Amino acid sequence: MKHEQSNVKLGDKSSIQIVTHSSKKTLSKIRKIINEVFFERTENYLNMHVDAYRELMVQAQNTINKEKMGYLLVKEIESDIVKYLRTDNFLIQSSVYLRASRPIIKSETENIGWHRETFYGEEMGKSINCWTPVQGVTEDNTLRYIPESHLIPDEKISVSKEVSVSTKRFSAGHKLGFQYAPKKIISGVDLSNASKLKVGDGKSALFSGNLIHGAAVNEAKTIRFSIDFRLIRKTDYSLGNKSNHITSSKPYFVEYC
Repeated sequence: MKHEQSNVKLGDKSSIQIVTHSSKKTLSKIRKIINEVFFERTENYLNMHVDAYRELMVQAQNTINKEKMGYLLVKEIESDIVKYLRTDNFLIQSSVYLRASRPIIKSETENIGWHRETFYGEEMGKSINCWTPVQGVTEDNTLRYIPESHLIPDEKISVSKEVSVSTKRFSAGHKLGFQYAPKKIISGVDLSNASKLKVGDGKSALFSGNLIHGAAVNEAKTIRFSIDFRLIRKTDYSLGNKSNHITSSKPYFVEYC
């Protein structure tokens, strides 16, 4: 697999740029949507079967996308995105992902493992990620990343393809971004060198699609909610960047307007 260097302005040595939203209105709307679906005590969700729990996540995610929360978030940080990409001519992922990791449960059902975007789309390294903590995110459960790993060529990383025991193709989990055939890093990346992505309330992190990252086990006491999506410069887009999005049934990337 040929490694594609992202043509973006690097925020730091790991490509990360923390940006502040011009308003917290969109985050408040997202929290309201989440709390209308997840209105019970955390304890009530711990014994819930993963499929039933994921159906709740899809319900909330569908509403978040129906009300175009992704577009509204981009609007609040648009100037920073333009500076990062060095262009105002970009596309946005047609459906954002909701992440809702339960505490105590330590399994693949709760978070996405270590990966970079090129694992699931050969040219996705040209995209950038936007990750936003929404509720219950702490240093005990925040996203992890491997510093400067966006500089490691794909051909230097060995992976094995596995079959997920909890996610079937086209299932609720798949619609939430869980892989039915996830790739596990075998060598080429020092995963013990992980750092915590520290993003405060009312902020988002922008980083290269090539950065190795993954959600940590939720060691806090409540469910941890975040959302993420990708953006890409129009000049970097091609069908190799994925053509359709399973959740929206629309093109994976659409016009930002």
